Amino acid sequence: MSRRIAGILAGIGLAGAAACSDPIEGPPCLPQTFTQAPAGGDTILTSRGLRYIEDSIGTGPALDWCTVITVDYDAYLTDSTKFDSSRDRGVPLRFVPGVGDLIDGFEQGVIGMRTHGRRRLIIPPELGYGSQPVRDGSGAIIIPANSTIIFDVELQLIGQ
Repeated sequence: MSRRIAGILAGIGLAGAAACSDPIEGPPCLPQTFTQAPAGGDTILTSRGLRYIEDSIGTGPALDWCTVITVDYDAYLTDSTKFDSSRDRGVPLRFVPGVGDLIDGFEQGVIGMRTHGRRRLIIPPELGYGSQPVRDGSGAIIIPANSTIIFDVELQLIGQ
């Protein structure tokens, strides 16, 4: 299983729960370039295909690439089926956007957020899990192939 899938699905038993306490180490951080534009209503569309809706701006400086952050999230299929949640586990996700441990849409989607800000990320398959289904430890499909997925994300902490 790739690190990108394991990082997001930590609570489904596919990766360890120590994500909040272990130091972040790994490959170098590679920021990605993208632009943003209104896509109608309150939805923003990036030049890479990610859509998001800002629910709450939050406080403090805007997040940039290559910074350790801690987030809480709930993850859904477009039919509203929840397939993962850091909130349900009580273990937030800690990572560095730009390192590539998570799916591209999630890493890109948190850029610009502020502490305690909330966003709904609408991630197309090419920025998510692509053409391969994601399965749990028993082989059951959690995320069908070519799925658009939705993450409700709250940025808890920048740094540390």
